[in-house]
Amino acid sequence: MKSMVTSNANLNAHLSSSQHKKEAGCFYQDMIVLHASCSQEYMKLSMHFLDRKLLYVSLLLCNRALKSMLNALYIKKEGRQPISDILLEDMLRMLPEASGMNADSLIFMQSVSFLSQESSLIRKMQSAHLMNLTKRADELLLQISSLLELPYQSYHSVLKYKT
Repeated sequence: MKSMVTSNANLNAHLSSSQHKKEAGCFYQDMIVLHASCSQEYMKLSMHFLDRKLLYVSLLLCNRALKSMLNALYIKKEGRQPISDILLEDMLRMLPEASGMNADSLIFMQSVSFLSQESSLIRKMQSAHLMNLTKRADELLLQISSLLELPYQSYHSVLKYKT
């Protein structure tokens, strides 16, 4: 009789653990969608501020969009939230070679992150230069979004509708 109780307790613990994993999976899927949606909104706002010649704010939002999408990919690949900013080695591990993302893409993302912290450099930039950075970021966001394998396209180019 004692062995049955132990077995039932193990079964309940297993079911509880299984249910916990399922709930955690749903939570992480929701977080992936949230980060991807935030990325979309950050880029829309980036374009809004770029149109108004507020270059620093535009670049900050563009950088935030890239970071948010990388966070979504990190959660997808690692099954947990990143504890701090995603490092270059984390990016290398997360991005499969088949994704078309190469060292240039990673260097670009690191450069945008650096530039977003240097307001004096941004003041020297022209809108056309920032527009080129935004176009490249938009392309990368589309690529990263496709790696999330969501049931719908989570990121839509902000430049398609640009006239």
